Order: sequence, then structure tokens, then C-alpha cells
Amino acid sequence: MIVKLTPQDILTQTFATRMRGFDRDEVKSFLIQVAEALEGEIQEKEALRRDFARAQEKLTHFERREQVLRDTLVSAQKFSKEIEQHAQKESELIIKEAEMKGEQLLNGAMGRMKELSAEIRNLKFKRREIEDDLVHMLNSLKEMIESYREQDAEFDKVEYLGK
Repeated sequence: MIVKLTPQDILTQTFATRMRGFDRDEVKSFLIQVAEALEGEIQEKEALRRDFARAQEKLTHFERREQVLRDTLVSAQKFSKEIEQHAQKESELIIKEAEMKGEQLLNGAMGRMKELSAEIRNLKFKRREIEDDLVHMLNSLKEMIESYREQDAEFDKVEYLGK
């Protein structure tokens, strides 16, 4: 078992004297030197403990900061992922809406094209009817004119005979 000595213990330590013992002043001087050395070691040890405690506090502080930074990074990554997913969903929604509008426009255009095609067919049919009516009317007029010419020719014959 190690006994902890303080510089005061060393300075106040007394020894029994014997005949032929050590020189008291020399022992006292040596004990003072040992006490001073021990005091220096104790002070250095305390300074090292304080330095270690400060370093430990700094380490704890930096570990907390590191954890905060990690948490922030994880949150930022999560937020970034959420934004990306939201943007993806929104772009898909926009594309679907555009496709639906495009399909509506296409359906509307196809319907209008069918209407126009039907209208064009009707107009062509009416034009043919009008053309046929005109041809029939012209034929009737031609026949009427030919009939008038024939009548005029016969009238001219009758008139010529009468002269």
C-alpha cells in the first residue's frame, strides 16, 4: 500500500536520534529539498489535472458540436430528399395534367375535325345538288331556247311562204 505524503508531512517528520546518527542539519536540508520537489510535483500534477479537465471539457464541447453537425447534416439530407420527392411528385402531377389537357385538346380537335368533315361532305352534297339543278335548269333553258329557235324557224318559214 502506497502512503500519500504531503510536503508538510515531510517537513514535520521527526526521527529518533541515536548515537552516531545522521547530521540533523543535513537531514533537515534534504527533507526540505524533498518536500520542495514533492510540492513541485504536486503542483505540476494539479496543473496537469486542470489542463486535462479543460481538454476534457473542450473535447466534450467539440463532441457535442460534432453531434449537432451530424444531426444537422442528417436533417439536411432528409429535407433534401423530401424536397426531391416532392419535386418529383409535383413534376409527375404537372406531366399528368399536361397529358390530360393534351388529350382533351386532341379529343376536341378530333371532334371538331369530324364535325368539319361531316360539314364538308354535306356542303359537297349540296354543291352537287346545286350543280345538278343548274345542269338541269341549263338543259331546260337550252331546250327552251332550242324550242324558241325552232318556233322562230317555223315562223320564218311561214312568213317566207306568205311573202
